Amino acid sequence: MRNARWSLGPVLLLVCFLAAPLARAGFMIDPNPGGVKFFNGDANKGVPSFVGTVGGQHSGPMVTVSTVGKVNTGAGFSNITPVKGGSLTMLTFTPEDAKLFSGFSFRGQLLSGAGGTVTVTVQDDQGDPPQTFTFTGLGKNADFARIGIIAIPGSGETIKSVTLTSDWKEEKQNEFTLAAPEPASLALLGIGGLGIAGYVCCRRRVTV
Repeated sequence: MRNARWSLGPVLLLVCFLAAPLARAGFMIDPNPGGVKFFNGDANKGVPSFVGTVGGQHSGPMVTVSTVGKVNTGAGFSNITPVKGGSLTMLTFTPEDAKLFSGFSFRGQLLSGAGGTVTVTVQDDQGDPPQTFTFTGLGKNADFARIGIIAIPGSGETIKSVTLTSDWKEEKQNEFTLAAPEPASLALLGIGGLGIAGYVCCRRRVTV
């Protein structure tokens, strides 16, 4: 039995090492923004917040949208506009599951007061300080091409919330990127399985 304990010890140490958190490298501007479509679900009139779903209308992971300025929305693939005579200067998207998404992208139109600029602030679920990205040259009163942010590969970052700040004529076509399993988690599962198999094998040898 003593030999079995010693053979298992190094495996347990390796498992503990792999279970330690990876250094967080943060988010970056997505060079190829896209993802899974976010649906408003229902048409909303004059609301400061609503809940939509990722993947299908009325189905999929839920995301709460809160705004500075009351908004109207369509019922399908998301479009969000200020109420008539009102303004929309900020939108915050908060997934119900803060470990599910690693990226976010969107399109829209800006008013002249925006100066062609959108500021994106992303708060991760790992407790790091929020990161801010500034997109410029987006024009006014015309659709700009899709832009967004994504977790740096291998960082394991996921989105707790993402906030868009500008002077909006319309914000629309939001998409979320599903987070991939962390490499350390996959390695941990593999090594854990090998450790259990080795322990069982050694116990059989000692018993025999």
